[in-house]
Parts: sequence; C-alpha cells; structure tokens
Amino acid sequence: MADKFDQLVIKASDGDAEAQCELANYYYDIFDEHFDPELAAKWYLKSAEQGNAEAEFCIARMYSWGDGVEASSEKAVEWFNKAAKQGHTDAMCDLASMYLYDPEVRKSKKKAIQLYEKAADLGNSNAQYYLGLLYLDGEFVEQSYETALKLFKKAAEQDNPYAQFDLGEMYFTGIGAKKSKKTAFKWYLKAAKADHALAQYAVATMCLEGKGTKQDYKEAFKWMKEAAEQGVTSAMYDLALMYHYGTGVKKSNKEAFKWMRFVADDLFEAEDEFEFDEGFDEAPDEIEVEPEDD
Repeated sequence: MADKFDQLVIKASDGDAEAQCELANYYYDIFDEHFDPELAAKWYLKSAEQGNAEAEFCIARMYSWGDGVEASSEKAVEWFNKAAKQGHTDAMCDLASMYLYDPEVRKSKKKAIQLYEKAADLGNSNAQYYLGLLYLDGEFVEQSYETALKLFKKAAEQDNPYAQFDLGEMYFTGIGAKKSKKTAFKWYLKAAKADHALAQYAVATMCLEGKGTKQDYKEAFKWMKEAAEQGVTSAMYDLALMYHYGTGVKKSNKEAFKWMRFVADDLFEAEDEFEFDEGFDEAPDEIEVEPEDD
C-alpha cells in the first residue's frame, strides 16, 4: 500500500488542486527528506492555476523571494492579488507590504492601507500589528497612538508576540498608553514565552529590579540567559555580571568571562562594520581583494 506521500503524488498528477498544494508543502519543508524548492514551485503553480488560494499565496511568496523560481515582483503581485481577492489575509498583508516598500512595484499607499485594513478587520493579527506600527510611527497615515494601541491589543490578544512586545513598550514608557509597569510586564511575559528575544530581556531586567513584578533573581537569570542565547548583546553583558556576582545563579567567573567575550566579539564586529560603512562607499582602489576559491 502506497504511503501518504506516494498517494499525494498520484492525486496531484491526476490534477487534484488540493493534493498539488499539499505535495508542494512537502517539497518546501526544509526538514522533509523530499525538500526541493523547484519542485515545490512547480506544484504550487499547477495548483494556483486551478484557483487554489493557498497555492496562489505560496507561489507569490516564492516569486517575491526568488526561491525555487526566478525572482519576479510582477508575478508576485499578480499571484498575491489573486489570493487576496479570494480572501487570503496573509496575501493581503504581503501585497500591502510590496505596494509600500518594494522598489520594483509602483507605490500605492491607498491600496496598501486598504489591504491592511481589510485583513485586520478579518482578524489577521499580522495585519493588525503592521497597521498598528504605521499609526504608531505616523508612516503613510496620520499618527495616532490611540489607534496603534487598539490594533496592538487586538493582535496581542491573538497571541502575536510582536504586538505583545510593542504593547508592553507602550505601557512601560507611557507613550500612547497610561504608564503601567505591571501591565507592561504582563505583555512582555506573554511575548517572552513565545520566544521574543527582546521581551525576554525586558522580563529579565524587570525581575532583576523588581519593577512591575516582585524581585526574583532566579527568574531574572532564567530569562536573561534565554535572551542572551538569542544574541541580545545587552543580555549577554548583564548575564556575565550575574555570573560574576552570583546573582540568581552560582557564581562562576569562567561563565562570566565566556559571556563577556561574546559581548566583546559583538561590539568589535559592529565597530568594524560601522567603520567600513562610514569610511567608504565601496572598497578603495588600494585595497586588493583576493579572489574567492571556487
């Protein structure tokens, strides 16, 4: 008896649009033994040509990224449009983003905002978050902290970690919301549990200082380590100090030194990039660039 994958191949080959899209998902799963972006694109396209909205969305993304197919903003917009017209809210978000930021697509602020608003009204948390960011920064729309706060809340209540973090920021700083460290901590913690690195650092520092929550050095260490392991430089530095002083963890100068070295490496790398970017528009003539090995 054929396994599920073989059955999908048979159904897809017989022209079943749902099977074609599902088969493409297998080929586009980097953890699957069948991973092959070009074959994924082939089957997404076959399914999309039969009007499958999810396939239209997926092939649009592949054209947008140039993954498995030659990059084409024109084709990406075409397929995003098709999926959006069928009510695919993620397609609406990606299409809106292209209208605002893709240099190869004619900008249309009006279309972009309409797409974000429609997707947000249909409950897409990413659309609610992206639209909230525009209102927070006053980018492409008239700035409105009140509207940003409402949109972030809607997205955060759907467990969108980015909205949860920014909502925490608004309550922590008092910008656009009544300042409340306790409420800020609540939203930071939700985002931290969803693996948001900066939220993890925020929770760690608030536990360390006893702001918005009771002071708890062990909990502070736990979240500081989580954030540090995700590459937050400030968390690496504070973690090194916690190891050095034995705050919330057994004192270990060895661990302190290890994390301080990570901080130094990050800072030197950032400084090198800054000096090159500031000093030259391109590599100067006197610097000889060795050819890469084939």
